[in-house]
Amino acid sequence: MRLTRLALTDFRNYRHSVWKPETNISVLTGQNGSGKTNLLEAVSLLAPGRGLRGAPLQALCRTHADHWGVAATFSHGIDQTVLGTGANLSENGRRSFQLDGSSVRSQAEIAQIFSCVWLTPQMDRIFLEGAGGRRRFLDRLVMALSPDHARQMTAHERSVSSRNRLLSERPDEGLWLTSLEDSIARHAVAASAARLALVESMNTHPFDSSDFPKSRLHLDCAITQQLMISPALQVEDWLRAKLRDSRRDDRLKGSTSLGAHKADFLLFDHTTGRSAELSSSGQQKAMLLGVVLCHAALIEKSRGIAPALLLDEPLLHLDEPRRDALLSSLSKLKTPVLLTGTDPDPFSSLIEKAGFFSVQDGHIQPA
Repeated sequence: MRLTRLALTDFRNYRHSVWKPETNISVLTGQNGSGKTNLLEAVSLLAPGRGLRGAPLQALCRTHADHWGVAATFSHGIDQTVLGTGANLSENGRRSFQLDGSSVRSQAEIAQIFSCVWLTPQMDRIFLEGAGGRRRFLDRLVMALSPDHARQMTAHERSVSSRNRLLSERPDEGLWLTSLEDSIARHAVAASAARLALVESMNTHPFDSSDFPKSRLHLDCAITQQLMISPALQVEDWLRAKLRDSRRDDRLKGSTSLGAHKADFLLFDHTTGRSAELSSSGQQKAMLLGVVLCHAALIEKSRGIAPALLLDEPLLHLDEPRRDALLSSLSKLKTPVLLTGTDPDPFSSLIEKAGFFSVQDGHIQPA
């Protein structure tokens, strides 16, 4: 798959821009605030979800505009696919998708055609902050392979919120609580099973490269521990009983003590077994990049088409050997790879394999 054309209209700091990359790998350089990350965000929005920033729709509009749009042409051999997404805030204010000129009802249709994975500098702190950020990172990886995971997580979160409110306001509503706990159990087990399947697949089939370090994931989750020894229906029964028995304590704490929202994941260097928490910032960055590369390979194996890779400032914190190893690994991929940086020099090993572009004030020019 190749990205051959990208058009942005009133998106962030782009008034109207058309970009036509001619190689799989594109290196985008420019000063901070020039629009490099905005370009990556535009591509990320072509896949289901809220994009690499998770921004509200109104934040995506250029100043004084009330609409925005992103359209891209992808080639697969002699075939071409045109994807588009955007929103008109002066009308219904909702985001829509188009595939080859026709409206798309379900984002699941898009997920079968185009997916992407990304890494941004903000994610470098994922192991220094709370488990919520790590769960969101893991769930994005799961959704790229199992689009239904988003629905399961949304339903789970809604049921957990309703249970918390009911325990606080009307704790004697036993039948209602039982119904909500049944919903939590079903969706939590489905979501946890999808997470476990992804982690096991990635650990079994690490990114096949001798150049870049491999990473190993571990789920810290009571539900997945049960799934490893019992059938899903038994785990649902176990979780329902746990939730029923914890009503009093959960009411006092004001939260639900067990569910998919309590999971965490740990990351280790595949060779040394060193955990991310005990690693330097450069080692953590290498581990995250190893996860992204492995995930891309897993999608390609599953669907036959690798996802687009959007790497914002990927060389930040990496020492020279790891930089060289990363760029060497990326040059072997057959999928759109977009890299950003303030200076093109660190990417010089890609000169014969990548297109270099300068981004300035919402304009893209060959470097």
